[in-house]
Amino acid sequence: MSVVTPKAARPSTSSRRSVIVVVAAAVALTAVLIAVALVMQNRGSSSVSPTPVVGFSGIPQNGAVLGSPDAKVALIEYADVQCPGCRAYTLDLFPTVVNEYVRTGKVKTEFRGYPFVGDDSFKGERFLLAAAEQNRFWPLMEAFYRHQGAENSGWLTDDLIRQLAAEIQGLDVAKLFARAQSAELGQAAQQSAVGAQNAGIRGTPTLLVKIGNETPYQIEVATPDQVRAALDDALSG
Repeated sequence: MSVVTPKAARPSTSSRRSVIVVVAAAVALTAVLIAVALVMQNRGSSSVSPTPVVGFSGIPQNGAVLGSPDAKVALIEYADVQCPGCRAYTLDLFPTVVNEYVRTGKVKTEFRGYPFVGDDSFKGERFLLAAAEQNRFWPLMEAFYRHQGAENSGWLTDDLIRQLAAEIQGLDVAKLFARAQSAELGQAAQQSAVGAQNAGIRGTPTLLVKIGNETPYQIEVATPDQVRAALDDALSG
C-alpha cells in the first residue's frame, strides 16, 4: 500500500477514475510498509489480536458485500487471507471505512478473494465463500485476519475456524464446514483466483473505487486520513 495522490495534484475527474498517480513521497512510505509486512509475516501467530476491531451489527450484509445497496460509492478489495498487508489494512484502515462510511450508508465495500499465497489461502477462501452464503462473510473475514499466522505454516486449522465461527452470531458452523468442503466451493475458490488474474490484479491488497456504474479506479492508501481523502473525493464526484 502507498499514499493516494492529493486531490489538487490529480488529473481531471474522468482520467483520475482510471489511474491514480502516486507522488514521489509514496515510494519511501511503500518501502516502510513492505518492511512492516515482512516483520508481521515473521511474527506469525504471535501477533494474534483477540478482540474484534470493528462491529457489523446493524449493517446490511449480502454475500461478500457490506453496506447499503443504494450507496453511491463502492470500495472493492482484492485480498488473500494469508497476506500480511491485507491484515494490516483490516486492522488499521478497515474500521475507518466501516464506521465512518459504510455504517452511515455512504459507501459499500466488496471483498473479492485472490487466493494465491498457498494452501491456507484457498482453504480460507472456501470458508469465506461458505460464510457469504449465510451473510456472515465479514465477521469471519475480520476474525481470520486477527488470527493470521505465518504464510503457509498451516495456521488456518479446522479447530481455529470452528472456534472463530462459533463466536459469530447467526453463523451455522456445521453448515459452514459442509459447504466449505464441497466440490462446488472448491471450484469457486479456484475461480476467485482466476477472476483476479483476469482483472489484472497484481498483488494484495488492491483497492478499487467504483462510483455508480463508472469504471473502477485504483487507490493507494496507508493511513485513515488517506482513506478519508480517497472516499470523500469519490463521494464528491
